[in-house]
Amino acid sequence: MPYSIEHRLPTAQQWMRLRESVGWPTFDAVSAEKSLWATLFCVCAFDQGELIGMARVLGDGVISFYVGNVMVKPERQNEGVGREIMEHIMRYVGKNAAHGAIASLMSIAGKEEFYTQFGFAKRPNDGEGCGMSKRY
Repeated sequence: MPYSIEHRLPTAQQWMRLRESVGWPTFDAVSAEKSLWATLFCVCAFDQGELIGMARVLGDGVISFYVGNVMVKPERQNEGVGREIMEHIMRYVGKNAAHGAIASLMSIAGKEEFYTQFGFAKRPNDGEGCGMSKRY
C-alpha cells in the first residue's frame, strides 16, 4: 500500500490516535501539544492523510539525541514503513551530530534487533551499562 513520508509534526490528535493503536499511553491535548513542540525533527508516514507511522528526535541537536516515539500502526508493520522512517531519522542525526555525540533510544521489548541495523548497540555491553528510565 502506498504512503508518503513528510518531515513535519503530526497534529496532537493524530499522534494520540497512533499511540493508542500501538497500545501506548495517550495524553490530553495540551500535554501532547507541548511535547510535540519540543521536537527537534519529526518524520511522519501518511496514507491518504492518515498518520500510519512516525518517529521524532529530541535533545540538544548537537551532542545529545534521543530517538523516540518510533511507531507504525500494527496493520502497517512489516511493510518497510518503520525502516524508511528510521533512515530519515538517522540521516538527520548524522548530519547534525558533533564528533563524539550520542544518539540513544529505548526499544520496546523484542524490537531491539530492528534498531541494530541502524548502528544502535544493545545495553548492557562491555562499554555501557543498562539503560534506565522512570515512569510518572
